[in-house]
Amino acid sequence: MALTLPDAFKNRNIVQNWLFQLYYDDESAFLGTSFYDTKVDDVFYRGVVLNKPSIRESINLEQSKSRTGNLSLTLANFSHLGDDFSAEVYGTRKYLNRLVKVYIQPNRATALSDCLLIYTGKLKTVSHTIQKVKLNVEAKRPWDGIEVPQLQTSKNNYYPVSYGNYTPNNQGSNVTTSSGDDDFCNRKTLFPIPVEQIRGETVFSLTGTHSIGSDAYPHFYEKELDKFVPLANHASTVSTRDTASESDSTGHVVRFHKNLLKRTLLKPNERVSSGSGWASNDNAFNSDTVDNSSSFTLFTFDVEAFVDDATADIKFKMPQLTGVPSALAMFFVVEATLSFNKTGGSGTNRVELINFTYDNEDISAYFEFTGTVSNVTTMVSGSGNTDVSSPAIVGSNSSIHSAFISSGDGWGEDLTVRIKMERVSGDMTGTVTLNLKLYDIIIQATTKLDYSVTTSSGKSEAANALNDVDFVYCGGDGLPDNGWNSSSAITEIHEAHRDLLHRFTSYTNSNTPTNYSALNTDKDWQIRYWINQPVLLFNVLEKLQFEGGFIFRFNGQNEGEYIFIPDSITTDHTLTQKELGTLDIAFTDVSKIMARMDIEYKKHPATGGYLSTVSASNSSAISDLLIGTNENKKTIRLDAYVGDSSSENDIPTSATSNPNDDWFSYYNQILGSQKLIVKSEVVSPSFYGIDVGDFVAFSDMPVDPFGLDWSGKDFIVTNVSRQLGKLKCEFREV
Repeated sequence: MALTLPDAFKNRNIVQNWLFQLYYDDESAFLGTSFYDTKVDDVFYRGVVLNKPSIRESINLEQSKSRTGNLSLTLANFSHLGDDFSAEVYGTRKYLNRLVKVYIQPNRATALSDCLLIYTGKLKTVSHTIQKVKLNVEAKRPWDGIEVPQLQTSKNNYYPVSYGNYTPNNQGSNVTTSSGDDDFCNRKTLFPIPVEQIRGETVFSLTGTHSIGSDAYPHFYEKELDKFVPLANHASTVSTRDTASESDSTGHVVRFHKNLLKRTLLKPNERVSSGSGWASNDNAFNSDTVDNSSSFTLFTFDVEAFVDDATADIKFKMPQLTGVPSALAMFFVVEATLSFNKTGGSGTNRVELINFTYDNEDISAYFEFTGTVSNVTTMVSGSGNTDVSSPAIVGSNSSIHSAFISSGDGWGEDLTVRIKMERVSGDMTGTVTLNLKLYDIIIQATTKLDYSVTTSSGKSEAANALNDVDFVYCGGDGLPDNGWNSSSAITEIHEAHRDLLHRFTSYTNSNTPTNYSALNTDKDWQIRYWINQPVLLFNVLEKLQFEGGFIFRFNGQNEGEYIFIPDSITTDHTLTQKELGTLDIAFTDVSKIMARMDIEYKKHPATGGYLSTVSASNSSAISDLLIGTNENKKTIRLDAYVGDSSSENDIPTSATSNPNDDWFSYYNQILGSQKLIVKSEVVSPSFYGIDVGDFVAFSDMPVDPFGLDWSGKDFIVTNVSRQLGKLKCEFREV
């Protein structure tokens, strides 16, 4: 935001001098230099600066980055304390890697409070000749050289840094018509945690540096199913889980049993064949959760003669799970009616729905009749009767895991659903009419590794499988803030950015960045983001800036601030022709317009891919600029962004009216159409406080931009270059 100008700058004409404070030792004192000799606050500034340096600062809205240029100073190698200055900078006092501050001194002001601080850096290198000393100053920032994560175990695993609201899966214990995403382990709102150590029968994984009070239990990734299944912390009781993290010597961990005991609900993944009477479609397994209404696979007997032991099968591919089942059951969602017309004899007949997988005749449900019946809708299932006049769950509730083990084919066996006519007693004859809608097939599987099977080397196959598990996955929430917001949960991208600054740098909790409140009001973009291997903190910060739609920078006065395009812009400066020099007006390059974006977001915890994709476009730009189908198009992959706070709404296919509604709407405001670029020198000292990120309006200008009106247009300052007596700016329309 705009620099606060001392009153002296309100004069139309001022004479400038620049003050360079070269700090040494513990940075409590400095050596003063300048363009000409002067005294400010009784401190003498020696006029030994020979060159006229420029200070450049800029922001890039397209990439959400900021840059501050380095400063090169050339000083006379003057005599100081009885020796050359070149000896001073490497002498008893230490100047390298110490602060350098630059002030504008107006009209020989004698108080530093009347001067304007425009640059803060660190002295990085020094060289000299006989006559001159060259100083190279860098814009030193607190994140320089820092990597995250930082906490490491003796086995060289790092405790993860994670941010966001995560949700675990359930263990799929019950099968009902309301069994949801967590029962089927469809949720992928988890983050990877490294496996650290096996102690006896217990495996420990690293959750992070913070305590997780609930939902911390680890999940195993079933690659073939693309599901994350909760792991038990018990050899045989699947519901026993390590729900809260526990502290170890340096961080926090969770436990699970080495046999990878787990349970989930799942579906077949392919239809193999459809026997006589069965429809040839895939509707019996085409939903992510229980389907009891939308689609079905129909089986019909259309006035068929009752033939004892007659069967009709439909077959499906079984899913492939890790481990062998300790319990395996099949359930079916069906709706059915049966009629029987007796033509002779007497006795009891049945029409049975059978789970015939592994050639195991598991009768899930049946119709039973002793004579003519019409439109029967009651099936016997398990221990009672089930009304199937509307979709209902039927099943034997018996485990067929023994049949699985004895089959030899295991998960490679077909799942077989059989309709069978069965004469229970007597010799009753007649015709059957059956309409059965198979809405869904639900498999409930409890699996574990079998340590009894060993290789030729004597090591169990299960041990080998466990050794291949480098990561499991946690559904507990990420880091709370580092004390700067009452240790509240961090769920938004800008919150995580600020927390990283406070947590890992010298930027203290008491330093609230300028404009943070406005950013926090306009932005509610949610985050799920994790770091498991060391990366430069600076790169992480810039990634979050891009994905969060904001820029963080330290201004020339070394104050942290956030810059973004708000939903409602407030003008910081209104410039007229009398405050400006020559104008250079242009449009942004057509090649930089992103008329179409394929945006991938909600990162997959295990594969590195993305769970959501949207193709968004700006139809006006496409039409106005005659942009072809594959022109001005870009694929964007977002690792942290998961949507806004409204149930993580999907990114829209076209921009909304408020730029901060979502990621595409924000960057469409920047990249979706051509924008005016204005370059000019600001000649009025009263506007020397203009800084990058300020919003500007133009009025009373000598020319209209390409015949357009200045009125109603907002500009942001994207580039500032300060030299002695000069301020050059670039303004970009937003």
